Amino acid sequence: MELADSGDLSEIFERTEEMALLAHVLASAGQGEGGVVLVNAGPGVGRTALLDAFLRKATESGARVCAAAGSSAETEAEFGVVGQLFPPNGPLGAGFRLARAIGSRDAGPGLDADRLFDTLCQELRRRPTVIAVDDAQLADAASLRFLRYLVRRLRTAPVMMVLTEPTGPDALPPSFQAELLRHPQCRRLGLLPLSRDGVTQVVSAQVGSDRVPRLAADFHAISGGNPLLVHALLTDHRAAHRLSPVPSVPSASSAASAAPAASAAFAKAALAWAYRDEPVLFDVACGFAVLGESATPARVACLVDRGADAVDQVMTALDTAGLLAGGTFRSALVGKALLEHVDVETRAELRRRAARLLHGDGAPATVVARHLLAAPVAEPWAGRTLLAAAEKAMQEGREELSLDCLRLAGQSATTEQERAAVVMARVKIGWEIDPRLVSPWLDELVAALRRGDLRSGDAAWIVKHLAWQDRFPEAVESLSALAAAGDAGEPGVEAELHFVRHWLRHSCPPLEASVPGPSNPTRPRTPRLRRVSPASYAGEVLGKVLTEGPDDHTVAMAEEILRGCRYSETVVEALEAALLALVYAGRPDRAVFWCDGLLQQAGTRSTGTSVAILSGIRAEIALRQGALPAAEQYARSALSAISLPGWGVAVGSPLAALVHSTTASGMSGVAGAWLNQAVPDGMFRTRHGLLYTHARGHYHLAVDRPAAALDDFLTCGGLAKEWGMDVPTFLPWRTSAAQAQLALGNPGQARALVREQLGRPGGSTARARGVALRLLAATGEPGRRPALLRESVNLLESCGDQVELLRALADRCQALDHVGAPAKARMTARHARNVADACGGDALFRKLFRDEVPDREGDPDGLTGEEQGSASLTAAERRVTALAALGHSNREIGRKLFITKSTVEQHLTRVYRKLGVRNRADLGDLLAGTNLGAGTPAMAMASSAVAG
Repeated sequence: MELADSGDLSEIFERTEEMALLAHVLASAGQGEGGVVLVNAGPGVGRTALLDAFLRKATESGARVCAAAGSSAETEAEFGVVGQLFPPNGPLGAGFRLARAIGSRDAGPGLDADRLFDTLCQELRRRPTVIAVDDAQLADAASLRFLRYLVRRLRTAPVMMVLTEPTGPDALPPSFQAELLRHPQCRRLGLLPLSRDGVTQVVSAQVGSDRVPRLAADFHAISGGNPLLVHALLTDHRAAHRLSPVPSVPSASSAASAAPAASAAFAKAALAWAYRDEPVLFDVACGFAVLGESATPARVACLVDRGADAVDQVMTALDTAGLLAGGTFRSALVGKALLEHVDVETRAELRRRAARLLHGDGAPATVVARHLLAAPVAEPWAGRTLLAAAEKAMQEGREELSLDCLRLAGQSATTEQERAAVVMARVKIGWEIDPRLVSPWLDELVAALRRGDLRSGDAAWIVKHLAWQDRFPEAVESLSALAAAGDAGEPGVEAELHFVRHWLRHSCPPLEASVPGPSNPTRPRTPRLRRVSPASYAGEVLGKVLTEGPDDHTVAMAEEILRGCRYSETVVEALEAALLALVYAGRPDRAVFWCDGLLQQAGTRSTGTSVAILSGIRAEIALRQGALPAAEQYARSALSAISLPGWGVAVGSPLAALVHSTTASGMSGVAGAWLNQAVPDGMFRTRHGLLYTHARGHYHLAVDRPAAALDDFLTCGGLAKEWGMDVPTFLPWRTSAAQAQLALGNPGQARALVREQLGRPGGSTARARGVALRLLAATGEPGRRPALLRESVNLLESCGDQVELLRALADRCQALDHVGAPAKARMTARHARNVADACGGDALFRKLFRDEVPDREGDPDGLTGEEQGSASLTAAERRVTALAALGHSNREIGRKLFITKSTVEQHLTRVYRKLGVRNRADLGDLLAGTNLGAGTPAMAMASSAVAG
């Protein structure tokens, strides 16, 4: 059914099937066949509008119209509706007198009644008559009895009766409906909301054509096609259009988001359909508004204390009116408008009942909490629910809801234990937002720990937060208390102590070492099963990598942990430890896969401690891959995700990545500015301090302060050995110190440091060995350098560290030039140029090569060195060269190319001359010294030869 408000666009009714049906029944009445039409519809769909429009058409066609409207105010007034239909002093006054004459006697009329009925019939037969009653369900009982009487007696008179009623529990009584349905010409007419096309017709008459499709889609999505709401949305749209040159339009995806644009008129319309003479409808609608997405017929029935059948009927009415979608209001503004007109105390009671109802049904804590926030409940379960809701809301990124729940939980806490639990929750959630927010609550938590008002798990968290905030003495005290509780055999303490010790061991080693072991180690201990959390397990894996070096097993364990973790469901300590285990095991390729996946799960979040930590790890991964721009970008993102004070002692890690990347990129001024940032003193007693000091040492090297750099590197080494974290894959301080020794002119000491690193656990990994071989070449004989550097280049290419590869290529280029192989030196330099372009190391490239870089455009046709030589090779020479470079013998080459062995030798002789090499070994070395990609001249030559 497509209809509009009676005051607007009534011409739409002329084209509706419903209007045609009414006209047909009226025409039948004109031929002496009386008819009855019962119109029912949900609230706001427009049954009154349809009736008014039809009555106007009936009047225009010459029919007599007798209209009335039921009202709750006249329910007790006997014959109130009859008086409207047949005024006593009017031409049909006999009808009113007839109604009074038959009174409550339903069996049949007396003599006076017969005479009055005949008089009424004579008047009615003069012309077709329409008897219309709007909201017939509200008519008084006497009038309903008279209407039923007329239905039975006027079947052959030219009378059409039209009655309207609502869909739902407040419809006409079943006995009355049964009487109507027995009439041979009775029709039921059920009205439905406007379709998408119907809304488009309504909108197009009042809005510019260019905006009609978008507005119609939005209005239909919000209103469900309910005409009352559609016109209200149009009114609000026109008002917004008058106030703003770009009118605000409600979003089709969310009714709640449409509330600012659909305001006054929409709210009034939402109230108009519900606040009628139908108390069951209003009560049930309020129940749906209160429960929202948690609404079910059974819950609503319990909430508003109405029968389940009545709720089902109202739900059907609301659904057919387009007001519900999936059991909830399409627009949150509808429910809001209803509840705003309920008195405050009743609304609060509904919220409290909803909270108890949902809590009893096991609804999610965040759902129950919304009702508690609106109307607090002084019951023990309420505080626990608010704490659970705060934690869940934080995981879902709803920080405001989380903080609101914590504030209310704090107000309702009645004991020291409850207050301590609330404060602990504030610390955990505040730490996730920004650890700076935690500081005001730590003192209270330490006091609660001393009183014994905290659980062991909470005590472990306190140790972590105190250490993070550079409050080491209090952290030691708290850890000692936790250790004493574990020594006393308190349940649950052992697992938490295990976790916090592992976290401290790889984060703040001096703090963990300062706490003594069990006070009575000789006392026999009964083995206990303990819970191993992902964070504790990941901490063990990271600790093993840092103390024993990497191996395949630890890499597999770290990936297994990450495979079972999700961003929003796992504490960030577990993710951090597992990712760092991969990084420090020399597998940045796997670490970047998992870290990028976790950052994608974070979605659009750019703030928060978890995002900050993951971004910091991603910066460290990029640094170890030699991706300097990415390392700088992720480090800056990490530092902006939370405040610098919020980073606490952990600020050293993102600062180290930022200083290291900007230093290597040639931005020593930027690196120096970051090193001037104030950092906590306690940072230098943590793993983060080691990384920071190591990065500062490389900054000193870059600005030509080798003595200061050596001091930083040796300090790092001393602490790493003291803390049991002396693994080159984590902190290659020996090779860094060797660079400083070389800058100071001490090659012997540099050589000793490099050889020592090669013997350490993890010293044989590709990256660590590649860097060590480069420095070993720098301390050795010139004749041995090319071979060492060739192996260094191969190792660094395999591990993917572009910056260290660039340094190795620079040293190799210099070594080749020194031993009289300028062609291979130029090829190596071009390889280095490609690497620098890929990793954003242009400044480092210029610094390493200075004036020794071959000019790309210095030779004719843009070709230099081997590019000219390779360009002069014939196709046959290219094929022979490619196969020779791949290690094939002359005889094998001849068989593959179907030429003689002597022809192969002649081709190779000419190739050696053109490329400036002396033999097959030099040819292989020349190709090996290039980037093994098809983009380099030598490899392009080989690829084209094989293809040929």
